[in-house]
Amino acid sequence: MKEVNMEKEQDAHIVPISNQSRQVQQFSVDEGEELSAQPQKGLNLKPLFRTFARKALVIIGIVGLAGGGVYFQIKQSKKTYQGDFRLLVEPVTTEARIADPSALANRSEGGGVPNRDFFSLDYATQLQILQSPEMLSAITKQVQKKYPEMTEELLKKGLVVLRLGENEMTLTKILEVRFLGQNPELIQFVLEETKKKYLKYSLDERKSRIGEGVKFIENQLPGLSKRVNDLKSELQVIQQQQKITDPKEQGAQLIEQVRTIETLELETQRLLQEQKMLYANLQKQLDFTPNEAIAASALSEEPQYKELLTKVKEVEGQIAVETARFKSANPIVEALERKRANLVALLNQQTDRILGQNLVGTQANAKVQNFQNSIRIGLIKQLVDTANQVQVLEARSQAIAQTKNNLNRQAREFPSIARRYNELQQQLDIAARTRDQLLAQRETLRVQAAQSQVPWEIISEPRIPRDPKGNLIPVASKNANKFFMAIVGGIVLGLGVAILIEKFRNILYSADDVKDAFDAPLLGVIPRDKNAKKFPPSIANSYAYLEGKEGNKKIASEFIEAFDSLYTNIRFLSSNRTIRSLAVGSATVDEGKSTVALNLAHVAALAGQRVLLVDADLHSPSLHLLLELPNLNGLSNLLDNKYQPSEIIQRSHLEDNLFVLTAGLPVPGAARRLASSGMQYLMEELHATFDLVIYDTPPLVDSKDANFLAARTDGILMVVAIRQTKFSVVQKVFSQLENFGIPCLGTVANHSIKGKKYQPSQSLALEDKNEYLNFVPVESGIRKLAPKKE
Repeated sequence: MKEVNMEKEQDAHIVPISNQSRQVQQFSVDEGEELSAQPQKGLNLKPLFRTFARKALVIIGIVGLAGGGVYFQIKQSKKTYQGDFRLLVEPVTTEARIADPSALANRSEGGGVPNRDFFSLDYATQLQILQSPEMLSAITKQVQKKYPEMTEELLKKGLVVLRLGENEMTLTKILEVRFLGQNPELIQFVLEETKKKYLKYSLDERKSRIGEGVKFIENQLPGLSKRVNDLKSELQVIQQQQKITDPKEQGAQLIEQVRTIETLELETQRLLQEQKMLYANLQKQLDFTPNEAIAASALSEEPQYKELLTKVKEVEGQIAVETARFKSANPIVEALERKRANLVALLNQQTDRILGQNLVGTQANAKVQNFQNSIRIGLIKQLVDTANQVQVLEARSQAIAQTKNNLNRQAREFPSIARRYNELQQQLDIAARTRDQLLAQRETLRVQAAQSQVPWEIISEPRIPRDPKGNLIPVASKNANKFFMAIVGGIVLGLGVAILIEKFRNILYSADDVKDAFDAPLLGVIPRDKNAKKFPPSIANSYAYLEGKEGNKKIASEFIEAFDSLYTNIRFLSSNRTIRSLAVGSATVDEGKSTVALNLAHVAALAGQRVLLVDADLHSPSLHLLLELPNLNGLSNLLDNKYQPSEIIQRSHLEDNLFVLTAGLPVPGAARRLASSGMQYLMEELHATFDLVIYDTPPLVDSKDANFLAARTDGILMVVAIRQTKFSVVQKVFSQLENFGIPCLGTVANHSIKGKKYQPSQSLALEDKNEYLNFVPVESGIRKLAPKKE
């Protein structure tokens, strides 16, 4: 039940511990930037150099093996010779270009110098062809007739073809052929056969290319000729059907005709409207149709008709007179009426004779038979003329409209016809021009094919360089380069192996490694004390060695100086405030943290500070063993609230100002109470009582209790055992401190003795509670730290 309460108490105070951690962070940032702020580091090669120095024998061994192997290979190698010859593959001078058979055959009628581009080669492709498997195989077969041991692979390996020149400004038209080997006679023979093959290739390749060109042209000519004939026939059909000779000129004429007919149509419409208006006016004045007007005019101009009409009017006058005198039944009147009837019958006969077929029309209008005077006769003539003119204009308008429609249709159809005509004409021109060019080119190629001159020229015969005495000059050896590369490669390989070994061992070899590996400052370097084989390494023992005759006084002096320097660095680490409390920790066990804590406390006590050394490693306490103090009661008992600090704290026999709070006997769950409020209260009381409180903490990689403890101090001092602690483990602990927000004051590089255990004296076998030093702590004269804000 008590254990459960303790766990609840611990959980209830986790938040205050976090707040305390934030207070420590605030101190380190606002009041003591020196504790954590480090200058930014650039590229640091010192760790790499130290690694190389440590593994110098490995590196030297690997370099020796590499260099020895290459040296042996060089001694076994034979001399190598190189021969070459050169080919000019393009004309150089203007005269050469003019006299070239290809230029002569392809020259135009105007003559002139062929352009340089006419002879331009694709050198990249040409070089690939000259070193192609087919070419090499042909050369190999010729060489094997004299040297059967020659293979295509050997020829490929030794033969080099390149274009002379270093850049675009200095590139030449010369190809240099080289062959590398160990047999001078073979080299000379290979170069001779290669020269023959390349010259033969230049001639055969040209003839082959010409023959292929002639064959291609002859294959193309029948199709081109047929196409030319077909296009001519199609053009002839279009010319016959559409009567086209010049589409452009005829198109312009057709447009002009359309404009002319449109103008004529407008003019005809205007005249027609004028004539129709005149006709309407005349018809209104005469009240005749054209036929009636013609009939009236014809009757008025006939003499017999006029005479009968006059007689009829005279008889009608007489009848009118007699009727006025007599009754209608009067014989005179009747005689006159019979006379009039006879005259009317004669008049009608005369009218029928004159008018003929127009009689029906005239019967509709009685005015036709009336006499027409000269004025009406003139109007009748004008009416008839106007009627005829209207008919003429209407007929003309119809003809113009029809012509216009025909022209518009032709204008719509003509562009497609003209376009087709032009397309056919262009195709015919192209086909005919192509056919003519092919015919001319065929004759040109036939002329070229008759040439037997080799296109390429040998300007340097195959040879192997000789010295003035006539001795063959071997190729400059690259053995020195090989040896140098072997040494460099051995160094690189050795360095790589050294780095891999260092990574595999994963330890810190020196204080400089500790300094460069972590951002925290290196505050102290503790040397190895050879006397520690007999006694624990301590300041007291070192002073004893200096005063006595035994022991190495130099090492003892260095040991004391190391802790003096460590204390000084911590004392003046912050310029704003004094370090009042700190935790001494390590990543793993047996790194000497307890020894460092004890000696640091001793040095601080010698400096006049009231120092309390607290053994907070409740898992595996060791301070009581180093100081030969009883451990019946300690920190674990204070956390149980069974004793007061003054009842448990012991005065060290080393110095009056050095006090020790041992861990006490193990109590279940006591370690977890380091995070409780009771521990926090106890630490505040201890910090207020002593000038400096140093806590010896459990190993940080396995125990999280030390984090709660360190979070309530001014920082933690990390002890790193040289050549013992794994670098990855220490790095993990530093990452843990950073994540928890616990400031690290710095590191201490400790040259500890791995696995060294010190046994207490026999006097500690009988521990007695009464041996504890009962005292009342005296208030320190040093100003206490200001209360920390939550």
